[in-house]
Amino acid sequence: MIRAVLFDFDGTLTRPEAIDFPALRARLGVPSGTPILEFIQALPSAEDRARRLRILEDFEAAAARASVPNEGAEDAVRLMRDRGLKIGISSRNSRSSIDTALENFSVLSQADFEVILTRENSGRQKPHPDGALQAARLFGVSPAEMLVVGDFVFDIAAGHAAGAVTVLITNGAPPAPMDPPPDYTIRALAELARIVLA
Repeated sequence: MIRAVLFDFDGTLTRPEAIDFPALRARLGVPSGTPILEFIQALPSAEDRARRLRILEDFEAAAARASVPNEGAEDAVRLMRDRGLKIGISSRNSRSSIDTALENFSVLSQADFEVILTRENSGRQKPHPDGALQAARLFGVSPAEMLVVGDFVFDIAAGHAAGAVTVLITNGAPPAPMDPPPDYTIRALAELARIVLA
């Protein structure tokens, strides 16, 4: 039985592609296929790490100001809250960027989420399961009672490693092959109800 739902943020609760990742990678000098946060953290110079983190935060802030709710996001969250499920966010973003983006939601606010975990407070970042495990503890549920919903392979890998049920949202794009595969694949958040409330 599902008792809690943990959402990724960008591309899941918000419409995808608010951040121009190719431009960000070019500005930071991150090779294709290398995760941005891990690239920055691995830099040998503390000064260089701080400089590139500021660039990342500037990109995130601009994207947050431009973000809008994903199709069906607000209705899906409110429906699940009304049915008594605990709702949270787990993101590789900063907390400030999530707070800014939530200001563009007309129905939802920070108060609608029991848990908001960001790169500042969730241990190792997705694809590691630390955030999902921490969320389950904070929700007071077992990971197997939690649904992890995201639009990227890291979301599915983190949820799977934590022992949660995973849902990939494709936003209408063809789903990419993933290992491990998601337990469910949906095109839009409106389809979550049939999984959670069945």
